[in-house]
Amino acid sequence: MAALTDGLDLAPYAGRWIAIVRGQVAGVGLSPEEARRLAKRNRPREEPMIVFVSSEGDPVESETSNVKRETSCQEKRS
Repeated sequence: MAALTDGLDLAPYAGRWIAIVRGQVAGVGLSPEEARRLAKRNRPREEPMIVFVSSEGDPVESETSNVKRETSCQEKRS
């Protein structure tokens, strides 16, 4: 994942989910779905990589581009 975020200052996004397209932040949100939705609004033909940024400004977790489908399955189990 380091290559994905190389050269990006992620400190402003600490504690948030970001969507990265072609090495740029294309969407930001409090949930992976929100970040993906905003990225798709900005770059509709491209699939974003969804990453959570820790409170220290480091990427710590990534999701597949199919966040919406995965979340729907999780919500049904709850």
